[in-house]
Amino acid sequence: MQSIQKRWTAYKFWIKDIINATTITKEGAHFFEIRGKEAARTNVIATVVDKQTNADNTFSTITLDDATETIRVKTWKEDTKKLEEINIGDQVMIIGRIRVYNDEIFITPEIAKKQEPEWLLVRKKELEKAYGKPEEKARHETKEESRPQEIIEEEVIEPTETARQKILEIIEKEPEGIQTGELIKLSGLKEEEAEKAIDELLREGEVFQPRNGFLKVI
Repeated sequence: MQSIQKRWTAYKFWIKDIINATTITKEGAHFFEIRGKEAARTNVIATVVDKQTNADNTFSTITLDDATETIRVKTWKEDTKKLEEINIGDQVMIIGRIRVYNDEIFITPEIAKKQEPEWLLVRKKELEKAYGKPEEKARHETKEESRPQEIIEEEVIEPTETARQKILEIIEKEPEGIQTGELIKLSGLKEEEAEKAIDELLREGEVFQPRNGFLKVI
């Protein structure tokens, strides 16, 4: 019988909680310790305060603000379409993976959806009931910060077909499955590139997780 791929819960947090999270690795998988939970995914409702897209539309990012802190939502290549209809000033719900790269914690979205303004209040009351009132971030905008920002190109970490094949070949050699951390180490790839290749293979149904932190060919 085919095992069912585990789908981590998209927990609801204040953005400040996510930004201050501690990164942990458990059985080869990356999680973030937030309010006593081991979170890999999150569900955030906040206001868009910035949007940046590069010239060829292969990288797009929005910045979310829920009054406690800000966090960026990043997309690459075909995923930039998820942010096309979202603009500065919109209230949005983002469901996606929590990531960290170069010491920046950010979100890669699975779902990006505009929300009516009242949903911000609903989420605020929901989080206050669960965690209490948050300490709001200090706002000291300078003239420099208020000027339009130049779009800065970021390194695009995308798996090549060679990377995907390398990951798949390693998994195929382990009929009982292989731990994610060991797989990344054996691949010799950059961690972000290997993780992206693994995510794509999972999404496409090429591999599955027989148990948490392990991968196996279908």
